[in-house]
Amino acid sequence: MEKVELSKDQLKVLKEAFDAFDKDKTGSIPTDVVGTILELLGHTLSEEELEDVIDEYDEDESGQLEFNEFVQLASNYVEPEEDYDALRKELREVFMMYDKEAKGFIPVDSFKQILRELDGAVPEEELDDIVDEIDADGSGTVDFEEFMEVMTGE
Repeated sequence: MEKVELSKDQLKVLKEAFDAFDKDKTGSIPTDVVGTILELLGHTLSEEELEDVIDEYDEDESGQLEFNEFVQLASNYVEPEEDYDALRKELREVFMMYDKEAKGFIPVDSFKQILRELDGAVPEEELDDIVDEIDADGSGTVDFEEFMEVMTGE
């Protein structure tokens, strides 16, 4: 894989993805969530590939990736010309599949189902945390902007 020079938008997406998994705001993420983040970016690695990648970028062997290590790692997996508008359109289509009545929101259960389909290995407790964070108003629904926020980190 070839390293890609990251745009400001791509760095922003990576920063927000990083921050989403840096729950305690320590400035680092556990290496065991790297696979999940790469899957969200559309790249599934075998356990062995993932270990090799993590070994390469976890330079201090702390079991944690600092943001700069994470960016170096992720830059190998980011599409060079990722078009934010195209991504937004694709995510809108996914959202509409669940918002069949075009109400502008989906129930949190449908949202959890989408997240499960993306990564079946996410523990239910973590899904609940994501939902609690995104459904701050407690409405039991997720609107498109909230959906975009989780899916793109923006």
